[in-house]
Amino acid sequence: MGYFIGIDGGGTSTRFALVDAELRLLGRAERSGANPNVVGREAARQALSEGVAAVLGAAQVPLSAVSGIGAGLAGLDRPADHARFQALFAELFPKVPVTLDNDAVPVLYAASGRAFGIVTISGTGMIALGVDERARRARSGGWGHYADRGSGYMVAREALHALFSAYDRGEESALGKAICARLGLSAVPELVDWLYAPERRVNDIAALATEVVQLAESGDLMAVRLLCDAAQALADATATVAARLSFGAQPFPVVLAGSLFLHSKVLRDFFAHALQSQQPRAQLIQAAHSAAVGAAMMAMAAQGVSFPAPPSAELPQARLPHRRATERRHPLTYGAHRRATLDWLSAMNLEDARVPHLMQPVLPALAALIEAIAPRFRQGGRLIYVGAGTSGRLAILDAAECVPTFGTRPEQVVAVLAGGLPALLQAVEGAEDDRAAGGAAIIALDVSAQDSVIGVAASGATPFVVGALEAANALGALTGCIVNVVEAPLAALALHPICIPTGAEVLMGSTRLKAGTAQKLALNMLSTGVMLRAGRIYENLMTEMRAANLKLRERAAVIVAEAAELDLAQARDMLEACDGEMKTAIVAARLGLLPEAARARLAAVNGDLSALLG
Repeated sequence: MGYFIGIDGGGTSTRFALVDAELRLLGRAERSGANPNVVGREAARQALSEGVAAVLGAAQVPLSAVSGIGAGLAGLDRPADHARFQALFAELFPKVPVTLDNDAVPVLYAASGRAFGIVTISGTGMIALGVDERARRARSGGWGHYADRGSGYMVAREALHALFSAYDRGEESALGKAICARLGLSAVPELVDWLYAPERRVNDIAALATEVVQLAESGDLMAVRLLCDAAQALADATATVAARLSFGAQPFPVVLAGSLFLHSKVLRDFFAHALQSQQPRAQLIQAAHSAAVGAAMMAMAAQGVSFPAPPSAELPQARLPHRRATERRHPLTYGAHRRATLDWLSAMNLEDARVPHLMQPVLPALAALIEAIAPRFRQGGRLIYVGAGTSGRLAILDAAECVPTFGTRPEQVVAVLAGGLPALLQAVEGAEDDRAAGGAAIIALDVSAQDSVIGVAASGATPFVVGALEAANALGALTGCIVNVVEAPLAALALHPICIPTGAEVLMGSTRLKAGTAQKLALNMLSTGVMLRAGRIYENLMTEMRAANLKLRERAAVIVAEAAELDLAQARDMLEACDGEMKTAIVAARLGLLPEAARARLAAVNGDLSALLG
C-alpha cells in the first residue's frame, strides 16, 4: 500500500496530511508558514522538514514507504519560485517524487477531485485561480501583500487606517479598542511602536484581521464595511478569472478557502452576492477534504493513482433563489426593521458607494456607444431613450436637461416612457408589460438609421423596452441598452449593451435605489459624452447653455470670460454685443472679429469651437 503526503503551505501556517490510496487520513500536523517571501527561506525549510517528520511520526510510517508528496505553496507561481522549491524538496526528501503547485490547486482537488473550476483564497494573502476543461489556467491576485486586495493582510492594513482616522477625529472606535486589547496596549498611539518594531512581519499584521472578523459578526459598522470591501475585491478577482476561461454556458464551481473565508460569514455572504451578480453561473461549493488532503490527491493524480471522488456540497451562500440578481434579498439587511436607523442608512451608503466601482468595467463599452452615436447626432440623428418606471423617469430627466444644458431642441433628445407622460407622476399599471406598445412608440417616432435608440431597464427584460428595441433594430437604428442584470434579453438585442451588475438592493427589488443610481450615472456620461463629441462642449465649458434666468446669464458671462480670457465686465459687454450668443462672443473675442464675421466662421464649421480655436 502506498502512502501520500499532502502539504498546504501558507504565509502564516503550514498543514500536513498523510493518507493512503483510499484517502483515509492517517496523520496530520501543523507548523509555521512556509512561504519564503513571508517567513524567509530557512524558516520555510524548517517548517517543511519538521512537519513531514511529525506527520510520519504520528502514523509511525517511514519516509521510505511514501509514494509521493504533493505540496500547494503560497507564492509558488513564477518559474524561479518553482525551481527554488523543487531544489528544496529534493534536498529534504531526495527519493520521494514531489508534485508542486500554487496553494490554490489542491483546494480544487479537495472539492471536486480534479483541477477544474475556480478557487478563491483569502488568508494571510489572497489569490483567485481557475482551470477550465481544456486545462487552461488563469489567475488574479497572488502577487504578494503589497499588491493584493481582499487578503487578511490588506484587511488589517485598512483596519489600521480606519482606527487611526477615527482617533484623529477624536472618536473612540470598537476596532481600536479590540486591536489594542489584543496586543496588550492601552491606547491607539502605542500601536505605532508595535507596528514599526524591527521584528514585525507580514503575518503579524495579517493576524489583526481576526478582530475585524469578530467585530463584523457582531454588527460593528466599521468592520462590516472593511469586510464588504474585501469581499468585493475577491469577487472581482474571481470574475476576472471566470471571464478569461472557457466555462461556456455551463455552471462552474467556485471553492472558497483560507482563514478569512472560514471564519467570516459576512465575507462569505457578501462575496456570494457580489460574485453572482457578475457571474450568475458560479456555484459556490464546499471542499469535502482539507487543502492538505487535496495536495495529496494532486500527487496521486500526477502518478495516475485513482482515488475516491469527493462528495460535493454547495455552500449555504450559493443556494440563492433562481431569480434575477436585482430581485434577491441583500445579505446585509435581513432584520432591517429591528435595526437602528443609522445602521440601515450605513448599509444603504455602503451599497451606494459600490456603484462607481461597478461602473468602471463598463466605461470602454460606454465610450464605444458614445463614439457611435455622436456622428449620427451631428448629422441630424436623434438620441432616443426608452424605459418604464424609474428607468423611464430617469431617461426623461436626462433628455429634459439636455435642452438647457447643451442648447438642444426638444426633438433632438427624446425619452419614451411606458404609459406616456401620466406615468411620470403616477404608475400606469401594466404599461411596461405591453411589448407591442413599445414597438408602436418607435414606429410613431418615424425612427431611421440615423437615429440612436437606447433601452433603459434594471431587469434588462421589460417587455415595453424589448419591443422598442426590436422595432428600432428592424428600422436600422443604432441600438444600445443600460441594464443591471448580466445576460439580459435587452443585452442580446442591443448592438451596444451596457450592463452594470448592481445585484440585490438593500430593499429587495427596489431598483430605484442602487440600480437607479447606476443608470443615472450612465445616462449622465452618455448624454454629456455625446454632446462633447458633437461639439457642444468646449474645454469643460457649457458653451451652448441656454441662459434663461439671472443665474444662468451670469454663468454665461463667466463661461465667455474663461473661454476668451476676458475679465467679467468685458465678457458681459461682448455677450451683449453678440446678442447673448456665447459661442459668437467667444470667437469674436478670441479672433478679434465683429459678431457677424464670428457667426459666419462658426457656421462654416457647424458651430464647432474646437475647429476654430483648437
